[in-house]
Amino acid sequence: MTTRSKRHVSPEKNLTMAERLERVDQERAHIDAFDRDRELQPGQLTPRARIAALVDEDSFLEIGAFAKSQHRDVAAETPADGVITGYAEIDERRVVVLAEDPVALAATDAQVGKNKRNRMISNAIYRRLPIVYLADGTPEESPEFDMHRGFLLSRVADQLPARDIAEREAPLVTVACGMCAGQNSSLAVRSDLLVATTHARFGASDGSPDAVADVVLGSDAEAIAAAQRFLSTLPEELDTPLEPLTYNPAGPTNILLDEYMDATPEEQFESIFDGEGAVLLTEIESNCVVGLGRIEGFPVAFALTGGSPRASLTTTDMKRIAKAASWSADYQIPFISTQDTLGYDPSDAATAEFMFAAARAVESLRASHAAKITIITGWGHALGDFALGGLGTGFDFIWSWPSARLAATDSPGYLARDPESPPSEGPWEAAELGLVSEMITPGDLREWLARALRLLGPGRALPAAHYDRGQQIHDMT
Repeated sequence: MTTRSKRHVSPEKNLTMAERLERVDQERAHIDAFDRDRELQPGQLTPRARIAALVDEDSFLEIGAFAKSQHRDVAAETPADGVITGYAEIDERRVVVLAEDPVALAATDAQVGKNKRNRMISNAIYRRLPIVYLADGTPEESPEFDMHRGFLLSRVADQLPARDIAEREAPLVTVACGMCAGQNSSLAVRSDLLVATTHARFGASDGSPDAVADVVLGSDAEAIAAAQRFLSTLPEELDTPLEPLTYNPAGPTNILLDEYMDATPEEQFESIFDGEGAVLLTEIESNCVVGLGRIEGFPVAFALTGGSPRASLTTTDMKRIAKAASWSADYQIPFISTQDTLGYDPSDAATAEFMFAAARAVESLRASHAAKITIITGWGHALGDFALGGLGTGFDFIWSWPSARLAATDSPGYLARDPESPPSEGPWEAAELGLVSEMITPGDLREWLARALRLLGPGRALPAAHYDRGQQIHDMT
């Protein structure tokens, strides 16, 4: 008679239901305490507090809430294995949230957490949902572990493949609150909007956010609010007509008089856009203000130039204009610019960085099927592929103030002009040649823009057209 070997019985097996429920409560309490009990710098929030500030109240549904490191000896120190993931809503818009916990990441190799992240990226791309990535990693290398003591997928956590983030059809927004290095930084720099706090670092412990981020703000709360405004402004669906948002927008905060034709970009902004919800990539007092805003509820990407003394466009300006142009092309939202600039800065225009940014801006604008409108308020261009607008860039409307100075012939390379040598005495010759669509005044600008957006906004819902056997047909696939 053979005897059976004694089978190992897990201590979990004989727990009562009350004890199991108590275990769940203890796990949740440990997660909350781990998030709460840590040292923070002024303006910083904990990872879960960031999520709470980002999403609508009670909308976050976490995926992998009880996940830990595959290495059981550090399980208690690694809630969520350092990567908090889930679905949520921001202003009632469904999103996927990825948030890093630097304290947990410092104690784990994050194999379980990376699997969670890759799974959520794939789900977001499949479901066409925006992704908000709250980056706050660790500069330290992963701790050394005995791989034979790890669990999950054949003892060591194999990586579930993630779809290429370039496949996405919805926005990717990164809020960098701390360290952003390695694979995480490659995800961040491919974002539609990269907002960073002054605490953020990129690539190395001393990597300043100013050279990498689109916007740098002083606190986690300010950076998260910028991400919220960006997502709330972009249209939710690419295959539906562009319409004003359903709420009643706040009117402009300033009204320009008709004779006020030397308005600064700040004054232009205040008179054109709704009084809430804008995302600025620049200081409002600069000579080239770039961002995302609303006009009577319509989402609009914009670049406004002007100011005194009149300035030329630098590499930094061109990068920001290219970012706004890419929003127009990727999400089919209108692009609006004002022109009062000397042109491209000659000291920058010959550099590879400037040329790449300028080419990206022009190609994005040409690819955009949304309305494109430029207003020449001072010195500007109506011909060619100038990044702020021209016939060669496919602009629908080229309007001019009576104070504008633009040449009837193209300026080679759009290089900066001599301020003492204006291109012409006014816009009349260009208008007579049909290069200027209409002459308008500052006081009418917002009304004209709203009319144009109502006329051209819905056009993006039409199916793409192509030619087949000499006949134009619509692609109904």
